[in-house]
Amino acid sequence: MKLKKIVLTVAASVASLSLVAFALTFQEAGIESPEGKSIMLKDVPPEPRLYAIPPDCNLKDEESIKKLAEKGKEIFNTTSKGNCVACHCAKDSKGCGNIGPSLVGYRNGLFKAPDYRGNPKTIDWLYQKIADGRILIPKELQNIPYYNIMPVHITTGQLTAEEVCQVTAYVLSQE
Repeated sequence: MKLKKIVLTVAASVASLSLVAFALTFQEAGIESPEGKSIMLKDVPPEPRLYAIPPDCNLKDEESIKKLAEKGKEIFNTTSKGNCVACHCAKDSKGCGNIGPSLVGYRNGLFKAPDYRGNPKTIDWLYQKIADGRILIPKELQNIPYYNIMPVHITTGQLTAEEVCQVTAYVLSQE
C-alpha cells in the first residue's frame, strides 16, 4: 500500500512539473505575447514565383543531364539540402519516404502523364515544380492540402537555381 502511495505521489509531482515546463515553453516562445504573431509570420513563405530555367542549365541533351544528375543525386539525398528522399524514392536511394510519388522510372512514367490541368509536362514544368511548385497548382485545388505539400525551394532560399537544375537533371535521369 505504501509503494502505491509513493508511486502516485511521484506521478503527480512529475505531472505538475511537466505542466509548469509546458507553460514556460509557451511563454518563452512568445505565443502568449503580442509579438507571437510576428514570430509565427516569419515562417510563412513568400508568394509563389515563376522561374525560368537559367541559360547555364542545360537539360536538353543526355550527356549534360547525366553530368548534372550526379550532383543532383547528392542534393536529393542530403537532409540539410533538398531532402527530397524524405518524401520521394529514387533509384539507389536509401530511407525513401512515401508522401510524394516514387520517382523511380519517372522519365518514362509520371513525366509522360499530364499535369494538373491536363497539359503535357515539360522540362520547364519540372524545373518550376522543384523550384516553387505552388504556382502550377490550379486555383480550384490550392486549398486542398495534398497539392500544397511540395517544399518551396528557390523562393525560400533552401536551394539555389543551380541546385534546382541539378535536382531536375537527377529526376530526369530516373528512367
